[in-house]
Formats: sequence, structure tokens, C-alpha cells
Amino acid sequence: MSSTIFAPVLLLIIAVMIILSTSIEGRGIAIVENHPVYASPSPPSTATLSNFNFAAAGDWACTSHTTDTVNNIVDKVPELVLGLGDLSYEDTVDCWLEIVEPIDDNMKIAIGNHEVEEGEPKLTQYMEHFGLTEQYYSFDYQNVHFTVMSDYLPYEAGSEQYTFVQNDLAKAAADANIDWIVIVHHDQEYASTKIHEIPDENEWKEAYHPLFEQYNIDLVLQGHQHNYQRTYPIKYDSDTPISPIITERNRSTNTNPEGQIFLTVGTAGASLHSLNGNKAPYLITAQDEVYGFLNVDITANDVETTQ
Repeated sequence: MSSTIFAPVLLLIIAVMIILSTSIEGRGIAIVENHPVYASPSPPSTATLSNFNFAAAGDWACTSHTTDTVNNIVDKVPELVLGLGDLSYEDTVDCWLEIVEPIDDNMKIAIGNHEVEEGEPKLTQYMEHFGLTEQYYSFDYQNVHFTVMSDYLPYEAGSEQYTFVQNDLAKAAADANIDWIVIVHHDQEYASTKIHEIPDENEWKEAYHPLFEQYNIDLVLQGHQHNYQRTYPIKYDSDTPISPIITERNRSTNTNPEGQIFLTVGTAGASLHSLNGNKAPYLITAQDEVYGFLNVDITANDVETTQ
């Protein structure tokens, strides 16, 4: 099962395997507050972009499946690994940090419900280990901008976090060196089956999905459900927020699509959640049998197209 998104000089392939894999080829177009925008290498010009890849997965735990996922990530040699929240599931962070040690230096994390529900000491340990002073932040890697959000701090319109996200996305969208913008958070906002009730989930959609459209966000990466789900490109439906508008139904190729693709990658190692055969109409694919991660390859090339 795969999908390819073509934008000007940009190819995105999403495939489901033992390793959930995505690939992007580079494009050359341009499409705060008191919270940190973490330093990263200065993004090169489009002409000097080098190939790189990043991995993403959430809902890890300390199991043999977690170890397998880490080993598979290591095999792909990513320059960046995104932890989509819910990390150790234990009373201590130690078992998880030990398992992910081979990828620790390249890792950025989002905060999940298990990090905030299991006590301040654990949350503090995670944040200190990954050099975070806030639960939400942003950073660049080459021509990709990542905005990491927290679902466990106030996020409604007008909140401190909302102001940060709005300003951060506006700045990234105006940066000619940034070709792709990726949102990273934990709670799942579009889903086939609700394993967990998410308080005020429509409020999140009302606040952020129109913002993502305004600033041409490309991907939204999330966890929380322990399975894999990928949507068509979708836009916000103000009349029925839980039923987004599908902007393009091609399963294999989308040309500069409107809307965002939401990917749930809760398959890092914790027990999988059954979908019970359910598949929301806005999903291209969903699976609840395979552990793995999402791999994204970015490849610079010299092709030029017109937007």
C-alpha cells in the first residue's frame, strides 16, 4: 500500500511495511515568544541540499518489539528520529532510554499522555535528557521545518502555545529555504476507531486544522493509537469537524494536493490496538498487525516544475 505526492520538484512516498516507510525528493520553491526554536545546522540552499532521512514512531514501551523497531531504525541510518510520545510505559525512564541509546543522539520527542500522567519526575527526566525547556518547540533540518506541539498544555486559540505555533508556522512558511513543514504531536485527531477518548478533540481541530491550511502544512505526525493509519489529503470541515473534506482521492499520486496528510504511527513497540475492521472514509490505509516506524527519505534533485 503506497502513496506518492508530487509537488514542484518534490516526491513523497508513503508505504506500509515491517518498517513503515516514506520518501521525499527535494523541491526548490517557497510555498518568538518565550519558547525555544532549537538550533539546527543552517539550512543549505536548494542547490546544495544533501540527501537525508528521518524516522518517526510513537507508543514505544520497553518490549522486544521496541528493540526490533530501534534495530530497524538503525538499519536505515536516519539523521533524525522523532519520538511521537508515550515512551517507556514504566515507573522509570531507564529501560526506554537504554533501548533507544543507539538512536538517542539523533532523537527529538513529543510529550505523550504517559509522560504527563505518570508523575512530574519522569516528565522532568525526559525533558532534561532531550534538552527541552518547554513541551512545545520547533527546529529545522535542511529544508524541512518541524513544529512539535503539546497536547497536555493549554492549546486553544489565544493560548500561549497557540500564539507560538501561529508565529512559528508563519515564519516557516515565509522562509524560502523551507520546502516542507511537518507537525509533530501525540494525540490522534483523525481516526478510524477511538481507543482513547480525547477531551475537546474538536476544539483542537477548530483551532489548528485551518491554521495548517493557511500555512500549507504538509504532514501531521501523531501516535496515541497503537496502529498505523494514513489519510488522504484532507481539509477542515467547519460544519462537521470529525468528518474532514477529502481533497484528492488518488491512492498513488497527488499533485500538489490541498489539505494535509495525517499519519498515525503508534507502532513502535507497545501492544497494538485492534481496529476491529473499521476504516474511516478519509483513510487510504490502516493496519493493526505490524510493528514498525515511518521512514522519510529526502532526496535533492535538479528537476524544475511549475507550481
